[in-house]
Amino acid sequence: MIDNTGHKAGSLLEYYKAVLLLLALFMLTFIGVGNITFVALIGLILCIAGIGQKIIRIDVWIVAPLLMYNGISMVSSYVTYGNIYDGFAPMQMILLTIYLLAGSLGSGEIRWLKRASVVWAAIVSAVGICEFVYLAIVQSASRMESIMGNPNALGIFLVIGWFALMDCNEEQPIGKYRNKLFLQSLEPILLSGLALTLSMGSFVAMAAGVVVMALYEKRRASWQKTLAYLGRVLAKASYGMGIGILMYIAADKTDAPWLCFVLLIYLVAAALYWHRFEDFLTAYKGMANIIAASGLVVAVMAVLIRPSAISTFTERIEMIRNGLGYITKNPLLGIGPYQWRVLNLFDGDKYFNTWHIHNALIHVGVELGLVAMAMLVIIVIRFYRKKSSAVQKSEFTAFFAHNLIDASFFYLSIVSLVIMTEKDTENSETAISGIATKLFFGGIAVLFAYFLYCSLI
Repeated sequence: MIDNTGHKAGSLLEYYKAVLLLLALFMLTFIGVGNITFVALIGLILCIAGIGQKIIRIDVWIVAPLLMYNGISMVSSYVTYGNIYDGFAPMQMILLTIYLLAGSLGSGEIRWLKRASVVWAAIVSAVGICEFVYLAIVQSASRMESIMGNPNALGIFLVIGWFALMDCNEEQPIGKYRNKLFLQSLEPILLSGLALTLSMGSFVAMAAGVVVMALYEKRRASWQKTLAYLGRVLAKASYGMGIGILMYIAADKTDAPWLCFVLLIYLVAAALYWHRFEDFLTAYKGMANIIAASGLVVAVMAVLIRPSAISTFTERIEMIRNGLGYITKNPLLGIGPYQWRVLNLFDGDKYFNTWHIHNALIHVGVELGLVAMAMLVIIVIRFYRKKSSAVQKSEFTAFFAHNLIDASFFYLSIVSLVIMTEKDTENSETAISGIATKLFFGGIAVLFAYFLYCSLI
C-alpha cells in the first residue's frame, strides 16, 4: 500500500526510522540545551538512516530558512571564535536533521511518531510527579523538574504534549477505541505535572494556545458549539491542573505531606476513568462550564503559591530591554554566540546571570544578527500559512508565545517535540530524491563528524 507521501506504509523498515526519531527525543530530553558529544552522535545516527532514503518530502519555506539560520550561526561563530564549533550550530543542526528524516516517513509512521512522542511526554510527567511526591514526604517540596532539570522547560514541554494529545485524539481512526482510551488516560498526568512545575510562562503560553484553538474552532462551527467545545477543554484543564495544585499545597503548606501520596492515588484513578469524565462533560454542558470557571480559582492558587512570579516577569522585561540595546551593535552577524552574558556583566546594567535573553527572537537578533532572526520569523509565518488543524495551530502558538518570554527554543527536546508532533503530509511539500537526499544527509553528517571530533580532542 502506497500512501500520499510516496512511501510504502506500514513496513518495519519504515517504522524503524520513526523509532530512531523517538529515541532521539528520548536522549535529547536528558541533555537540556545540549551536550555536543551526545548531539553529534545522535545526529550521525539519524544521518546514516536518512542518507539511503529514496525520497523525502520537505517544505522549502521551512528547510531553506533553517539552512540559512544554521549557516549564519556558523559564520557568526567563526567571526567570534575563529571556528564553527563554539556556537549554536553544533547543537541546533540536529533540528534540521530531525525535520528532514521525519520527511521520509509515511502518514502512518507520522501518526505513530506523534502518539509515541505524547506517551513519552506523559512518562516524563509521571516520573516527575512520583519524584515530587517522594521528595515532599522525605524532604521538602519544590517545583517539579523531572528529568529535564528545569521547571520552566518542563512546563512548556508538557503544554506541547497536552495539545499534541488532543490532536491525536481528534485524528484517532474509527475502530481504535482502546488506543483512544489509553491516550485519554494520559491527559490528567500531563496536566497535573504541568501544574507542579508552577511555570507561569507555560501557563500563559497554554492560555494563548487555547484562545487560538477557540478562534480556529469558530471557523467551522457556531458560537454555541465553539463555546461548548471550549468549556469541555477548559474543564479538563482545570480539573487536571487542580489535582497538581492540591498536591503542591499538601506538600508545601501543610504538616501532612503524606497527603501527596493520597492525591497520587486519586490521580491514578482519574486517569483510569478519564473517559467517563469526558462523557460526563459532553452530557452535562452546564457542569462543564462550572468546572471550567473553577480554573480561575486554580490560577489564583498558583499565583499565591508562587508570588515571586510577578517579580520574575518584571526582571524578564528588563532583560529584554537590555538585549535590545545590543541588537544594532552588529546587525549582520550579531555580537556572537554566548556573548550577551559577558557584555551584560560589564555594561553597568543589572546582571541577569543567564546565558539567554528570555525572548528567543531578540536573543537570536542580538547574538546572530537580524538576518538570522528574520529566518525564524519566516518559519513562524510559514507555519501559520500551512494547512493544519486548530489544535496544531494552538500547539505552535503556545510554543511561540513561550519563546517570547523564555528561552525554550534552545532546549533541543522541546523543539524536537514540536517538529515530531506538528509534522504532517500535505500537497504543498516538495519531494526531493536521489542525489539531493544524499547531499542533504551526507553534508550534515560531515558537520556532525567534525563537531564530534572537536568535542573529543
